[in-house]
Amino acid sequence: MSEAAFTLSVDGQGKVVLLRPGEADVKEVRIRRAFPWSDPSRYISIRSSEGKELVLIEDLASIAQEQRRLIEQQLEKWAFVPKIQQIIKIDMRFGFQQWQVETDRGPVEFRVQEREDVRFLGDGRFSVKDVDGCVYELASFEQLDERSRLAIEQVI
Repeated sequence: MSEAAFTLSVDGQGKVVLLRPGEADVKEVRIRRAFPWSDPSRYISIRSSEGKELVLIEDLASIAQEQRRLIEQQLEKWAFVPKIQQIIKIDMRFGFQQWQVETDRGPVEFRVQEREDVRFLGDGRFSVKDVDGCVYELASFEQLDERSRLAIEQVI
């Protein structure tokens, strides 16, 4: 879909609505960054509340300023990606990974179901997705302390 062929608005309940000519309005859309995270102004996905991608914005710079501001506000509001600063422990005893970590927002414990949920990013960092769909950022292997490197070696 052409990036110029849609408009976003916010309804009276503070929900984002996608308006497209000739199509029904889609209420409660979600705006998310697609990979790569290293280029945050490219590949912005507008999705239905069920997760179906409706629009992919290749470059945020191509969007009108007022719409871009709304998109950026939504991204800031929902782009909660804690940075893992240290891995305390990864327990792999019961067919899943139980992570205990220290993040830039404090200590967290979460469960990772599949090895595929720990993804290598092109710039050397990792993304880690827990069973609740929360995503964490992990620094490159070289930037981790020894304890964290030993812990992550068992899952990569």
